Amino acid sequence: MHWAYEAAAKLIEKYPDEIITCASGVSPSGYVHVGNFREIATTYFVTKALADLGGRPRFILSWDDYDRLRKIPANVTGVSETEIGRPYTEVPGPAGAAAGISYGAYFEELFMKDLAGLGIEPEAIYETSRYESGAYDQQLKKALDRRHEIYDILSRFRTEAKDEQERENYYPISLYCDTCGHDSTTITSYDENAGLLSYTCRFGHQGQQQIGSGQKVKLHWKVDWPMRWQFEKVAFEPGGKDHSSKNGSFDVASAVVREIFAGQPPLYEPYDFVNIKGQTKKMSSSSGNIITLEELLRIYTPELVFYLYAKYLPKAQFDLGLDEDVLRNYAEFERKAAGVKAGTEENETIRQMIKLTGADLQEDYPAFGHAVSILSLTGNDQELTAKLLQKEQAYSNEALQHILPRAAYWIENDAQSRMLKVRETPAVTVFAQLDPAVKEQVGQLRQLLLEQPQLKDQALMQAVYDLIPTVDKAEKRRAQRELFKGIYQLTIGQDSGPRIPLLVEVVGRKQMAALLDF
Repeated sequence: MHWAYEAAAKLIEKYPDEIITCASGVSPSGYVHVGNFREIATTYFVTKALADLGGRPRFILSWDDYDRLRKIPANVTGVSETEIGRPYTEVPGPAGAAAGISYGAYFEELFMKDLAGLGIEPEAIYETSRYESGAYDQQLKKALDRRHEIYDILSRFRTEAKDEQERENYYPISLYCDTCGHDSTTITSYDENAGLLSYTCRFGHQGQQQIGSGQKVKLHWKVDWPMRWQFEKVAFEPGGKDHSSKNGSFDVASAVVREIFAGQPPLYEPYDFVNIKGQTKKMSSSSGNIITLEELLRIYTPELVFYLYAKYLPKAQFDLGLDEDVLRNYAEFERKAAGVKAGTEENETIRQMIKLTGADLQEDYPAFGHAVSILSLTGNDQELTAKLLQKEQAYSNEALQHILPRAAYWIENDAQSRMLKVRETPAVTVFAQLDPAVKEQVGQLRQLLLEQPQLKDQALMQAVYDLIPTVDKAEKRRAQRELFKGIYQLTIGQDSGPRIPLLVEVVGRKQMAALLDF
């Protein structure tokens, strides 16, 4: 059974007649990348499995846009260093953002658009709105009133000894200054009866904020996270491995939700990092070494993106490459999807995995690798390639547009070395090095092209096969490989290429015959 179905079955057993809230959380600290997407995909797969098993999933995505801007990412421009320390929703948008849009909203909108392109439409929860609307006032008051208990919980998970002075001055919050908007504040006192916080700011400001009267206060992460579990009744949530180690954020949050907020931790699924192939460091929005979901979708179809994430257990790290892995990934997915479509795939996990991708098994799509081979030969001409593909099979326009732009984009941006160039004159030197038998067969192929123009497609392919006189199967395969290699070398200067009828179609019979004239 696929891991998402295993999780869904556990949730349905625990909450048989209830709405099951599955949560993800993302910070709009910069361009949201394919590493962040694993958080979303993990939850999405569980909600899909829940629905398939008859459960009632609720999928929420919390945007941590009330967090402070910690640093300006290397690939973001137009934001002043003076904004560091203010909440994302108060920082002006970066260069290229529309007037009036905040830093947080800019990156949130980009990612939500990418998710919509995948058919993922979670219930978005914006933490700035939650906090500033007063939705969490009761929870804030409870956390402040019980701040010493929270300190004691945190201390249980630390190696450092408890410090009474530190405990006395501990507050589990960040407070944004009313004057400058930064969180460089120090709480000087707290009146529990009135819920009144007094503070000073390192920029020389001071003031007071009262819980329930429009305060600008946010709980620290290890308190905020469990508070939201209880508030939203979260039943399932994944978390990165940096939160999942022993005595890490999840363990701390689990104790806090039980002992402070009278709730329970969700079914938790740790996940490992997604890396860019060839890089040794972690993908990071702040450093700028990322692949965005938008970039990935220019090459991979939505169903293949889902497949790449669904094929691994969440705890397994994997790499995403835009090199020859693209062809291998497409071929693997197409093979498994075809097995499910034909009903020949017996592995339940694979059948469930393909179901999770949302693949349309009713539509016939051209194989990505085949589309690449034709595009490579036609100078990346999508229109001509579409016509050639439709001669082979009656693909719908939607099917062609699902594959061809992605294949063309990959060739243009990541695989230009695959572009083939048809020779202009016969390759005399190459021909001289061929085996005598292959030379004779090349001459026979030339005669076929000139004298039997009715031979096309499979009939032409069969005629080429028949140029090999031997009946021994092993010897025939060897001889065919040598002949094909010779044909490709004489026409496009490569050891391999597209099927011979396709090569003839693109090059043209007269030009092909001329290139085989020795």
